[in-house]
Amino acid sequence: MPQLPSGRRIGLSADSVFERVLAADPETLNEIRSTVHDPRDLLPLIDLVEFIPTVGAKEPGVPSATGLVAADMGSERCNWPAADQDALRDWLNSAAAEEWLEDRFDELEAALEDQED
Repeated sequence: MPQLPSGRRIGLSADSVFERVLAADPETLNEIRSTVHDPRDLLPLIDLVEFIPTVGAKEPGVPSATGLVAADMGSERCNWPAADQDALRDWLNSAAAEEWLEDRFDELEAALEDQED
């Protein structure tokens, strides 16, 4: 989880995409199958979560939805400072982020296969 220049602590979440797969709506499943072919294709589906330091909460803080997805960095949807966006884009290209995306991609492929049964 990166800490951005502004101090924001950001995490990635694939929960919403897995919830959509588990709902098993055929149209949604077909859309995901047709658009996600490798781990980087997940970026428009990966939610960004900000961890807010809160008294009494465990580190890194209380998770809060940002309303953004990883692919929003550098787009008009994201009004974060350029330094934060650049730092997050750099982190998304790191080995740790790549490994995380690969793991989620493998999990997604398995979940999609389960929906075919």
